[in-house]
Amino acid sequence: MTLLPPTVKQQERIDQEMKWDPEQTRKDVANLREWLVKQRHLPQHIDDVRLERFLYGCKNSLERTKQMLDRYFTARTALPEFFAARDPLANDIQECCKAIQYFLLPSLTSEGYRVTILRLVDTRLEKFSLETITRRILMVMDTRLVEEFSLSNVMIIDLQGFNAGHISRCVPTQTVMRRGMVATQNSMPFRLARIHFLHTPSFIGNVLAMIYPLLKEKLVDKFRFHTGGGEELYSYMDKDILPAEWGGKAGTFDELNDAWKRKIEKNRDWFLREEKLCRTNENARLPNSKSSLTSELNGIQGSFRKLNID
Repeated sequence: MTLLPPTVKQQERIDQEMKWDPEQTRKDVANLREWLVKQRHLPQHIDDVRLERFLYGCKNSLERTKQMLDRYFTARTALPEFFAARDPLANDIQECCKAIQYFLLPSLTSEGYRVTILRLVDTRLEKFSLETITRRILMVMDTRLVEEFSLSNVMIIDLQGFNAGHISRCVPTQTVMRRGMVATQNSMPFRLARIHFLHTPSFIGNVLAMIYPLLKEKLVDKFRFHTGGGEELYSYMDKDILPAEWGGKAGTFDELNDAWKRKIEKNRDWFLREEKLCRTNENARLPNSKSSLTSELNGIQGSFRKLNID
């Protein structure tokens, strides 16, 4: 599955917001490389292309990029349930790809945002493993760090087929959900513009009343709830970029899901190698370089509002 580059108009909007300067980027990457050498606890193998992706995702802030790099590698040590055993051919990942469709759309929105879709195929609760889903999501996110730039992200979660059991596993009172949010939101240099929920069930109001106090207001403001299906998205994005089942031209759900399944399988050697290399050496960490991510995980029973949503 090829992620299409921005159109001329999309690129103009991206350039206007990001003010990308190639010469400054080269200097910043060199600065980051010098900084990494001094961080004895961090891996040194990351290439310049990914460093550029980190800079881009952190709005060209060097300090923010350094913090995110530390969090990125620390997460791979501190959250083994999501970053160990990342074999795309493993049975749990293969079963996850059959039961849950998760993929990126090839084309960006007019704003330059990348769209990700998650939906159930098999509604049996025993097929819904939040750990495996999160591990797969993170594998796709790592693939994106190698392949593309995008201004921000739109997540579409189709709740058709979800029941109270599925929802109960996804609320932030569950430890696995909190740790998964730290992994996906706080250790990856991706910004989130919006989350659309389709086919929202009637009981969701009672769930939201319980979890809203646990969430940052900035995250809640990004939620959009729809009782209908893909047609509800037409006022938010160009219909053509959507899957065929929702009236678009991007391909069918099955085609898009299978394409991303094959993509992570193709990168199997990379994932297995990175799993060994992308770990921090906590024994070499200087006392004054404690990761903020570690502090968040230590306080996971505390307020969920500590999650960073940009």
